[in-house]
Amino acid sequence: MKKVIIFSFLLVFSIAPFIIFGSNPPKANFGIYGIQHFKTLLEYKEYIGKTVVYLPKELSTSEDKKIFKGEFMKEYIITKITGDDLRMIFLLQEKEGKNKMKMVIYNEEKNSVYGKSKFCITESYSVPLFLIDKFENDKSNYIGKKYTSNKVISEYECMDIVMKSKKESYSFLDEPYPTLHYILKNSINGKKIAYPAENVETHCFAEDISGKYISTLFKVEKPVDESVRYGETKTVELEGVTKYSYIDDFIDILILGDSKSFSFLLKNISQNSIKLVWNEAVFVDFTGSTSKIMHLGTKYSQKESDQPSSTIIKGAHIEDVAVPTSNIRYSDILKEWVTDSMYPRAPATSPGEIRLMLPVQVKDIINEYIFVFKVDWVYNHPELLKE
Repeated sequence: MKKVIIFSFLLVFSIAPFIIFGSNPPKANFGIYGIQHFKTLLEYKEYIGKTVVYLPKELSTSEDKKIFKGEFMKEYIITKITGDDLRMIFLLQEKEGKNKMKMVIYNEEKNSVYGKSKFCITESYSVPLFLIDKFENDKSNYIGKKYTSNKVISEYECMDIVMKSKKESYSFLDEPYPTLHYILKNSINGKKIAYPAENVETHCFAEDISGKYISTLFKVEKPVDESVRYGETKTVELEGVTKYSYIDDFIDILILGDSKSFSFLLKNISQNSIKLVWNEAVFVDFTGSTSKIMHLGTKYSQKESDQPSSTIIKGAHIEDVAVPTSNIRYSDILKEWVTDSMYPRAPATSPGEIRLMLPVQVKDIINEYIFVFKVDWVYNHPELLKE
């Protein structure tokens, strides 16, 4: 008997049955190796004579056992398809045996009735029938193919294609069906990794160009008061964290910029009380777009409201966090407030500069301290970069 398919995982059939809380039909998406969605019964009849196997979810197989009465990963031939455009019956014959079975499949969205799930084929998902012959015949088109990048010296060669889940940790209530993955070998270290088939050309280099964005204080623009000594900026390492110090005649500030906020410790070293005027504080993003700032103690729901100034008497200090209000939003999905990153979504780009303006009032004069941060991508593996 022809070997059906090699999985990179073991299906665990000894798992105790799980309660099915939902009533949704199986939602598999095997791409070109699955049963496609058509409008008419006549179009579906093109699958008559095709060899298929039923690929269940990787761990919570009890759900598939309740609806599929055949055997998993055993080859069946689709011998007949009857019904109409909305409700079809697929007749399956065991390829090397006498067992027969049928699958009732709806050509539309159809939830379960009285706890019994229904097979459905829609624009977004299909039944878990895998076209094994097509898969085996296509393997030679993938194996041996190489992928290169203009950024790194690594090359990746396709060693195999398999069906496996995308997820590394499983939730039995939301576990996906297997999808097509490429097994690629890294030319530098020989490591083999499975990558989802979609966008594999770029995804396989994700580890090679992995890293993080960092904000480096580039400069602090001079306050408007010409009598103030121009400040000195320096880097400070505290417990493995890089912060930046700026000192002039009025303030001594230690500041750190991360993906969502600016944290700082501001000391008043002048001979007078000073005020941090929050209502006039501004954030400027990479495109030059400006945003108000909110700080500790401000409710998310009142982020656009007036914020009282913070008074710092002589010799005292304030420790606070500045967050652009434009990056704060309420998530209808999470049902909570979230803060988006100030950095680009895409890795390994050169976004430019972001700026934070903190207005410090000394007597009747407001000095606008503009902290200019340069944002750069720091690679985890710079040795792999092309020169």
